[in-house]
Amino acid sequence: MFWEFAGEYFINPIENPFYQGYNAVNTLVYGAILLAIAFFVVFPVLDRKGIKFDFSFALSLLPFILFGTALRALTAAGTAGKAVLPFLVKTANPLEAGFWTFTPGVWFLTFGVTIVALFLSRAAAKRLKTGYHKIFAGVGLAAAMPALLLNFASFSNWLGFFSTIALVGVVSGAVVFLFSAVLKRKLLRDRMNAMAMAGQAIDGIATFVAMGFYGFSEMHPLSDAIISVSPALFVLAKIGVVLAILYYVEKTIKGKNLRGFIKLFLIILGFSTGTASIFKLGLLTTI
Repeated sequence: MFWEFAGEYFINPIENPFYQGYNAVNTLVYGAILLAIAFFVVFPVLDRKGIKFDFSFALSLLPFILFGTALRALTAAGTAGKAVLPFLVKTANPLEAGFWTFTPGVWFLTFGVTIVALFLSRAAAKRLKTGYHKIFAGVGLAAAMPALLLNFASFSNWLGFFSTIALVGVVSGAVVFLFSAVLKRKLLRDRMNAMAMAGQAIDGIATFVAMGFYGFSEMHPLSDAIISVSPALFVLAKIGVVLAILYYVEKTIKGKNLRGFIKLFLIILGFSTGTASIFKLGLLTTI
């Protein structure tokens, strides 16, 4: 019974190309594990090491998010039904290269590369007597560039790619203007708050464009339930939920670095899922 359950909800989604990568069960389990690791392992360790989770750190982390999402997109089937790197196939075996380019292996790899780069960048910065953020971002950009270039070389939907980015800019700017200039609220004057909101806007709008104009489908069960009502509702829900969380964080979380880490966590979630959707939109694949 246990092995049948594990095979159906965890093993097959990892190794069987005919299974969706996500279902209600593994989404809940992966989410719980992610939260536990993030807040009971990663935050305490990095906080003790003196890492400040501020806007500069968030910016320097973006190239590593691009690394993971661009690498994942290389194995997604394009318009001809063929992946950019078709020799990388789904597998549950970590000794095979394909494991590290599909969920969840690609995120294990991204996390490992990011942590190693972070500590090496800090060590190099101490020797050079400079800040580590630029070094850290540079390492991430160098790691991401090969996958990014391979994706761009395979794009067939540049209109969808750039129009989605433009729409994200317009919507994010409008939300910031509404809160800051019209409603006179300070919430989005904080750059990390604005960045977290923009990350969720990327995810929502990319999915809205893909499903509304290109006939794509959604693989995450919770998102699919909202989108089944209306793709536009998904955008509003993503932005509304993240604003509510940010408001709660600002009002109740006393520790500055913990507040910053929670915002960073939201930024990572938004930008990782959002940029993955945009890359797949450029390749015209199923989101």
